[in-house]
Amino acid sequence: MDNPRVGLRDVDYVLVALIMGLMGAFYWAIRGTTGFGGSAGGTFAGFGWALLWYGFSRHGLATGERRPYDTPWMVWAVTLGIAFGGMTGYGVYISWLNGRFHLSYPDLVRDVPAWTGYAMLFVCGLHWGGNTGCFMAWCAPARPVSGRAWAARIACGVLGAVGAAIFVRLLPQLFLPYYSEGVYRVAEYKTCQRALGSIRNIAPHVGLLLGFLSYEVARGDRRAIGMILTMALGFAIPFTVGGYWQTMHGSALRIDWWKNWEMTIGLGGGLAFGLAFYLFNRAGNGSPAALGAKSRAFFESGFPIWLPAAVVLLSAYHGGLRLHDLPRVPRGGYGVLLVSLVPFMALGLYRRWRGLEGRGDGPHWLSLPGVIALQTFLVAAGYVVSIPPKLQLANMVLLGLYTVYIALSLAAIAALRYRRRRG
Repeated sequence: MDNPRVGLRDVDYVLVALIMGLMGAFYWAIRGTTGFGGSAGGTFAGFGWALLWYGFSRHGLATGERRPYDTPWMVWAVTLGIAFGGMTGYGVYISWLNGRFHLSYPDLVRDVPAWTGYAMLFVCGLHWGGNTGCFMAWCAPARPVSGRAWAARIACGVLGAVGAAIFVRLLPQLFLPYYSEGVYRVAEYKTCQRALGSIRNIAPHVGLLLGFLSYEVARGDRRAIGMILTMALGFAIPFTVGGYWQTMHGSALRIDWWKNWEMTIGLGGGLAFGLAFYLFNRAGNGSPAALGAKSRAFFESGFPIWLPAAVVLLSAYHGGLRLHDLPRVPRGGYGVLLVSLVPFMALGLYRRWRGLEGRGDGPHWLSLPGVIALQTFLVAAGYVVSIPPKLQLANMVLLGLYTVYIALSLAAIAALRYRRRRG
C-alpha cells in the first residue's frame, strides 16, 4: 500500500515550486526595470529566490527536519550566482529571432536564420542558471572538499573560462553572422561591435560553467552534477522558449512583449529552483555542515544580508528618480547607503543589549520574521520602480499581473502552512 505521507510531501514540494515560479515571474520582470539593470537586477532576483529557498528549508516545511542545502551559505550562493549572470547582456540577439541582423541598428539590415537568436538565448540561460547551480552545489558536497580539492575546482573553472575566451577569439565566425565579410572591423557598425563584445563577454561565463561541471564529473559527485544541470537547463529552456514573445512586436496587440518574455524566464527559472529543491534538498538526504565560528560570525554580522539589501535599496532609489524624472541629489546614493545600515545596526545593538548573540540554530538575520521582512522590502522596491506618475494601460496590466503573482504566492504559502499544521 502506498504511504499517504509521501503524497502529502510531494504536494508540499509542488507548492514550493509554484511559489518560486510565481515570485520568480515578479523578480525577473523587475530585473531590467529602470534602476535594476545588469548585476543590480540580478541581485534583486537572486536575493528574492535565495530568501525563499532558505525560508522554505528552515521555516516553511516540517519543523525539526534538516536538509542538506539549508545552510545560510545558500543565500549568498543564489544571490551571487544570479547577480554574476547579470554581467552579460542578450538584447542584441532579439532582432536575430526575427531574422534580422542589423549592422548598425535600426539601419543596414541583413537576413539571418532565426535559430541563431534562439541558440544564443539558450547559451545565455545555460550559463546564468548553470553557474548559479555550481555555487549552490558547493554548499552541500556529497563528501568533504579539502583545500587541495578546492584549488583544483577553482583551477578547472578558470581554465574553462580562459579556454572559452580564447576559442571565440580564434573562431568568431562560428558564432557571428557575416564575420568573414569583415563587418565587425567597421567602427561605424555599432550593432556589430555590440554583438562582438557580447559574444566575448558570454564565452568566459560558459567556460567557467563547463570547467566547474567537468571538475564535479571527475570527482564523481552526482548530486552536484544534478544540481548544476537542473539549474542550467531550467534557465536555458525558458530563455529560449520565451524568446517567441519577441517575435510578436509587430502584432496589433500593443503590450509589452519584452516583459512577457522576462516573466516567462522568471517563471521557468523559479520552477527550476523548485525542482532542484525537490530533487536535492529533501529531508533525509543529509544535513548541512555545521557553521564554523568564523562563518557564523560572518552571517551574524549582518553583512551578507545588508550587501544585497543595500544594492536593492540603492537601485530602487535611482530607478524611482528616473521614473518620476526627479533631479539627482548630490551624493544622494551615499545617504541611501547610510540609511540602509540603520536597521542592521539597530537590531545588532538590541540583541547585544538583551544578550541574545549566538542563540538559535541559525543567523538571526535569517529568522522567519527576518525573511518575511526582507521579502516585503523586495516587493515594495519592485513596486517603487513600476508605478509611473501617469498610469497607462500597459503599466496597469503589469501591476495587475505582479499583484496576482504575489497574491497567488501568499495563497500557496497559506496552503503550505495549513498542511503543516495538519501534520
